[in-house]
Amino acid sequence: MFVLALIGLAAPRAALAGSAGRIAFIGTDYNVHTCSGACAHPRCITCPSHGIHVELSPESSPVRLVQEVAPEPVPRPIHYGWPTFSPDGKKLAFAWAGPRADGNLFGVSVYELDTAQTLDIFASRTQKIVYISWTPDGKNLSFLAREPQGLSLMLAEVKEHAPVRIVMSGVPLFFDWSRNAERLVVHTRTADPSAGDSIQMLRLTPTNQVVERVLTKGRVPFRTPCWSADGRHLAYIANFAAETYVVVTGPDGTHPRSLASLPVGQSSFVWSPDSRHIAFSTAVIGSEGLYHGINLLDIKSGDTKQLTRDDVLAYFFSPDGRYLAYIAVPENRPYYTWKIIELKDARVRALDNFISTEPEALAYRYFDQLAVSHTIWSPDSKEFVYAGVKLFGSPRHALRLTPAPQLWIVPVGGGKSRSVAPATLAFYAPAPQAK
Repeated sequence: MFVLALIGLAAPRAALAGSAGRIAFIGTDYNVHTCSGACAHPRCITCPSHGIHVELSPESSPVRLVQEVAPEPVPRPIHYGWPTFSPDGKKLAFAWAGPRADGNLFGVSVYELDTAQTLDIFASRTQKIVYISWTPDGKNLSFLAREPQGLSLMLAEVKEHAPVRIVMSGVPLFFDWSRNAERLVVHTRTADPSAGDSIQMLRLTPTNQVVERVLTKGRVPFRTPCWSADGRHLAYIANFAAETYVVVTGPDGTHPRSLASLPVGQSSFVWSPDSRHIAFSTAVIGSEGLYHGINLLDIKSGDTKQLTRDDVLAYFFSPDGRYLAYIAVPENRPYYTWKIIELKDARVRALDNFISTEPEALAYRYFDQLAVSHTIWSPDSKEFVYAGVKLFGSPRHALRLTPAPQLWIVPVGGGKSRSVAPATLAFYAPAPQAK
């Protein structure tokens, strides 16, 4: 009875009303599903389909139905992951893992939403896909493949039988594409372990890539270097004379400016959509992945202000820059809390208490890398999505029994969150980019 009083159950779908925008999610059946608007009728795009066996008939009808053929059972179902919309929202890339008839166990495919056609981009018997990102022009897919010796950054044109090339290998491997897709900035470890990590800028041609500039080496306690939305700035974190700073440069990595000074620890940051601000945090010492507060940096003036003192797991700007959604970690409680900061007046509102799924928890752990390729926000900034178990209370102890996790759509202007379907990971298609 205690559990039922705390856990949110599914709302009637007929009552749903939602903002425009397409959502992709991984169901608890491990398949990829999509829906639009209120998500009243999700569609599975990877589920095995029934076939129809037909034969010629000498009668007046040219063909006649013989029987419906069920899909052949497989020894182990294929698990899908990392649904990733193209920049224009018309295609959806996803990873898969599991045995196929061709003998491959891992791969990447692209589904065209208007034509319902699927194109295989990459397949391997050994290389598991752990992350997918489109190039900003939507012509190529980049993805990370895990190998016994580490990670490889792969690049492939999105067309049939296109070759796949290895851009580089290493661990760690975090990256972002310039807006014209001609440059790539990468954070990886140098060949010399004593030299630490490096931030490199690569220039790519159709057949090759060269290191154009090494931005910094040594101790770089963060993950993802990235360009601003307008492409005019590049940001990363560097260490100078035992001090750590948020550094902002020109788009080609020149004219670096050391702005916000950071405390000791692992830091993360994300750009605001207006390219004028950076939200940043530093992890609590001894608590990997748990950040203490969120600060906002004005890159023109260099001024910073604290947005919250909460311990946080991840945070995400809305497309219009009005809100910052973040996941608060309540002290000594077995759940997370979604909160919203209205950036105009720094007002904070608590929304849902929830228990995360394993795939979403992994995505939140790397939210700064995720920010360059995925979004939880609807294009109109009125809602965001998550997958998990919503709670209607604040339990002090872990729950022994919970229902299946659901896809939840959360309105930020008021109203209750609404559930759509069982899900473990969910993202919106990106807002259209101004030309």
